[in-house]
Amino acid sequence: MNQHDYAQKIAYYDWLLKDAASYTYAATLTLKPYRNIITVRGQYVEHLTTIEAQRNFRLFLKRLNQNLFGNAAKRFGKSVAVLPVLEGDGKTKLIHYHCAIGNFPAHIPASAIPAVIKCAWHQTPFGNEQVDVKPIRDAGWGRYMGKEIGSRNTEAVDINNLRLPPASLT
Repeated sequence: MNQHDYAQKIAYYDWLLKDAASYTYAATLTLKPYRNIITVRGQYVEHLTTIEAQRNFRLFLKRLNQNLFGNAAKRFGKSVAVLPVLEGDGKTKLIHYHCAIGNFPAHIPASAIPAVIKCAWHQTPFGNEQVDVKPIRDAGWGRYMGKEIGSRNTEAVDINNLRLPPASLT
């Protein structure tokens, strides 16, 4: 790793960890490499691309926010805070997400959060069975999420699905 890559990685970690206290759960969400679609014209296979993965994650967020906030998610824009990182290329490494999630409603018990996240993920078309959700205990998760960030992979953070914590918006 050259000095430019190292500086870029350090800048990413600084940005990632500035709101670390807002993210309370870490999740690894795996995606199916393809899915079978049956229509009136027959059956075909849709292969997973990074665009489809981002679309799938957007649907996951919609379902998660609906499950947690009810109609307030749609009416008032209530949302969890999510920092998603897309990893893998679909050829040499399966595409999957690492994400830090926080800003859960106070009425949801901590013991129910992993089940709510898994349920929302399994409601998506490419959501695979392998899901790992754990409470974040230290800053090591941020370093793990950013392990592939560098000059060769600047699009790992899924900016389209990033939801910043409320304190960061002001």
